[in-house]
Amino acid sequence: MDVSRPFAALAPGVDSDVLVALAGSTAQRSGREIARLSGRSPTGVQHALDRLVEEGLVHRSQAGRAYLYSLNHEHLLAPAVEVMADARWELMRRLRDLFAGWKSPILHASLFGSVARGEGNAASDIDLLVVRPRGIDVEDEQWRSQLEELADQVLRWTGNQAGIAELSEDDVSAPAGRSPIFEEIADEAIDLAGLPLRRLMKKL
Repeated sequence: MDVSRPFAALAPGVDSDVLVALAGSTAQRSGREIARLSGRSPTGVQHALDRLVEEGLVHRSQAGRAYLYSLNHEHLLAPAVEVMADARWELMRRLRDLFAGWKSPILHASLFGSVARGEGNAASDIDLLVVRPRGIDVEDEQWRSQLEELADQVLRWTGNQAGIAELSEDDVSAPAGRSPIFEEIADEAIDLAGLPLRRLMKKL
């Protein structure tokens, strides 16, 4: 799945980019603004808007010489558009639920890399940082089983491999844990479970 545009797995093309740019808001937008938000050409966006207005998925109103557009939230297909637009947030919700159900406690988990930045493509890994607390051995059977389940679930949910960076609590407090690369991860990480990464680093 294209992690920056997950909705493209169902509806590739300009139309889906336009719909997602309009989703989640009742605000009216100009064709030029929609083109900027979707990263598509104004001409392609205008053709897509004309088609979507005909289908009833998009409202069009005139404002002076310009036209403004908004998603028709009452359309039968509007919920499907909202689901496509929220796919990235749905992934994070599922990850949080999965971590919350772990029997072996987790000190910290976060999402980083291309998914956290809203970039990447269909070949990108879903990068996850997982910090194991003191008292749980690296070869602990239950802990390893949880990590395996995490990797399996990510693959089933997205079609992408999970890139799991596993660290121990001691690793985070060691000089290596304070390397520039680790700082870069901390700057872009989206916290999912346990202590927030910056608070964890400060505490240790």
